Formats: sequence, C-alpha cells, structure tokens
Amino acid sequence: MNRVKIIIVICVIGAAVMAAAGLVLSGVIPLSNRQDSARPPCEQLLHKDAVVAAMAQHKDLVSRIQSVGSGVKVDVGTPCKGQPDRALVSISYTTDAEQKGVDAILRDDGFGVPAELVKD
Repeated sequence: MNRVKIIIVICVIGAAVMAAAGLVLSGVIPLSNRQDSARPPCEQLLHKDAVVAAMAQHKDLVSRIQSVGSGVKVDVGTPCKGQPDRALVSISYTTDAEQKGVDAILRDDGFGVPAELVKD
C-alpha cells in the first residue's frame, strides 16, 4: 500500500512540474529578467544614423508608443561597449501594463530596425 501511495505522489508531483514548465515556457507565467526577444549581436546592429532616420520616419509610432504611459520612453540606444556607432531603438517602460501596451503596438507596427524593450 505504501508503494502505491509513493508512486501516486511522484506522478502528481511530476505532472505539476511539467505543467508549471509549460506555463513558464509559453509565457503565461513570466520569469523576472526574461526578455521576449533577443537583441541581435552588435555586429548586426545598424549604424546609429540609420536608427535616427528610422525614428524620424516613424514619428507617429514614437508618439503612439510614448502615449502608452508616463514611464515609456523611446530613444536611440547604443548597447555595445566600444561601438557607439551601432544602435537600435530602445523602448523603456516602468510597469507591466506599459510593457503590454507597447507590445500590442509593436505587434502591428515597427520601425524597420532592431528595437528592444527595457524595464526601467
């Protein structure tokens, strides 16, 4: 009888662990510091001038993104140490609601250059 209980407990725990892993991997349960998209390697980032031009061409998109919340900022980001000419669009936010709002906009529209979301 004890052996059967042990097997049942192990099966229940295993199923719970697999369900939790599935929820984390699908994004239903977010992990802290998890990014939804990976930044391209520095060698693949565009020249800063191209990012500045893309943002100038998409002023309406910049405005829509910034209107999501007071903590949302859209800037030219230069994330590569020692390579200040490599850039991307850096979108910072402070709340989960702002992140979701920015994500919703970027699902339908984009700058045509790499962009990353960064929690402030």
